[in-house]
Amino acid sequence: MDNEIISKLITFGEANESIRALILEGSHAAGRFIDDLSDHDVNIFTNEAEPFLQDAGWLSQFGEVLIYQKEELVFYGQTFPSRLVVFGDGSRIDFSFWPVSALMELADGSKRYESYRIGFRVLVDKDGLTENLPEPDGMGFQVTPPDRDQFLQAIYDFWFEAYCVARALARGDLWYAKQIEASYIKDHLYQMALWEHQSRHDWAPDPLLHLGGKRFESWAEPELLKKISDCFSVFSSEATWKSLFAMIELFISLAKGLAADLGIKFPEKRSREVMRYLESLKKKSK
Repeated sequence: MDNEIISKLITFGEANESIRALILEGSHAAGRFIDDLSDHDVNIFTNEAEPFLQDAGWLSQFGEVLIYQKEELVFYGQTFPSRLVVFGDGSRIDFSFWPVSALMELADGSKRYESYRIGFRVLVDKDGLTENLPEPDGMGFQVTPPDRDQFLQAIYDFWFEAYCVARALARGDLWYAKQIEASYIKDHLYQMALWEHQSRHDWAPDPLLHLGGKRFESWAEPELLKKISDCFSVFSSEATWKSLFAMIELFISLAKGLAADLGIKFPEKRSREVMRYLESLKKKSK
């Protein structure tokens, strides 16, 4: 299946004059963490992306389209359109459209794309623009120590989202509370878990780590996984209050451990004040 998709991608890139280069990134390019559900991430470098964006008929050459989503990625403040496509045979290809100038900047080193540091594969290069791309070093998606401001900001961001969950629960807005509980606040919890984990491992690069949460179960210790399980709940106010305070307890524990390692003072007084306020909201909950 992989060879067939690669062959189709190369044919597609070579047949379209406006496409100057085609680069595969992600697991298939790096040659690891691949399974039957792994997608193909393809960067299309062209200054004439509009025809591909306006008419999706070109996708049929890769198979029968089952699911199709329009998305965007942000790179150094620039927004590049993408098309995430699942085909009838279960294969998935994520196409992103980059201006040729972006490839030139990557090649001359003025900009860096973290995913390419993990691995990439040039499928088409009509102008030799990829010849000077830095070789993969396996150091992409590094988790580096936060400075004091970053650390404290993460704590205050977490507290704000915890407040939003508690406020929604207190007002009887369970759906809205669940929405925050399932996304925003857990982003901050995951970030703190990543930092704390790496702090205990001397911030050494680890290919298992992913900023978006992939492979979390592969590197998280059993004790952390057990505590994380308490941070998810069913659609009920009582259960959500319970998961919220479980998240808070875990977050504080992780943050205090990290603070000690980084030599940063944990805001203990503010932490107690916020907890008292959240508990008062729980008492008022509908």
